[in-house]
Amino acid sequence: MFHAPEKFTIRKSDSLMAVCFSCLSNSGENRISPGEQIYNGSYWVVEHAYPSGLLGWLSIVLKRHTEVLHDLTKDEWIEFGEISYNVMKALKKTLNPKKEYLSCFAETRGFEHIHFHVIPKTAAFDDNLPGTHSFRYLQVSEKEAIETAKIKELCTALKQELSGKWR
Repeated sequence: MFHAPEKFTIRKSDSLMAVCFSCLSNSGENRISPGEQIYNGSYWVVEHAYPSGLLGWLSIVLKRHTEVLHDLTKDEWIEFGEISYNVMKALKKTLNPKKEYLSCFAETRGFEHIHFHVIPKTAAFDDNLPGTHSFRYLQVSEKEAIETAKIKELCTALKQELSGKWR
């Protein structure tokens, strides 16, 4: 379960020392998601965001640290496209959202590492939180968040759904 670590992994960026929570999660030192990794590819990892007030809010996280999209390689973009396609299909099959959002800002301190948010507009989605307002679902306490058991169950189902999609 994600929590601000006592021992920080430090990186140097623009002469400013900062913690990268995505790097900590990718290394297994301080995982963000309570569920298992849904996909672990050559360049990207897919996990459920936590804490989240919306079941199915996924993160597609680059394995290596970079903070700008123009640093991505062609191979990273190719795998990202395949992941995005397969994740959207798996979410449709498991949660049946009427629509999905895909976004990348990587601006919040500690989360500048390139990652994409996959936000399913399921029946539980509040229509008063359209577009970027949906990020309020990530501003919940652990007590208000979706139960970890439900997240784990969904991660397992999505992983199974995606298991035959890659070589």
